[in-house]
Amino acid sequence: MATRTEIDGLMAQWRAVMAVSRPRWPSADLTFTQLRALSIIARRQPVRVSDLARELEVGLGAASALVDRMVRHGLVTRRPDEQDRRIVLLETSARGRKLLERLEQGRTEHFGKLIEGLTPAEREAFATVLRAFVRLTAEHTLKKGPQGLLVVQRDSAKC
Repeated sequence: MATRTEIDGLMAQWRAVMAVSRPRWPSADLTFTQLRALSIIARRQPVRVSDLARELEVGLGAASALVDRMVRHGLVTRRPDEQDRRIVLLETSARGRKLLERLEQGRTEHFGKLIEGLTPAEREAFATVLRAFVRLTAEHTLKKGPQGLLVVQRDSAKC
């Protein structure tokens, strides 16, 4: 049976391998935070800058500066809220959507190649583990705890 130490070591190895094996990531020319912001905006658009700041867990000024850079790069557009002109809404631009699609395609191709290299028994074991992670993720909520640490809480309503 795998120990926690062995699993921690395997996770560290997995992160290292994935960090150097994503062929399309360097071509994106984005910081990790910019990519996170672009993904959040694409998933929830339109998004207010204040909501983006909250999701990224940064101050409003930092989020505004981040959005400014993304607008200059043509990844995000701003528009006023029709109900309240003081509110600025963010949406991904065509360029931002294409970039996310290209990164997703690269990720899909990369994982597809890795999965093809598994034996049938390994693929079944991998699918079993993924199903377990999906189930556990659905049953738990991550919350920010003391000193910014993430705390996993079981959501009894989801179980």
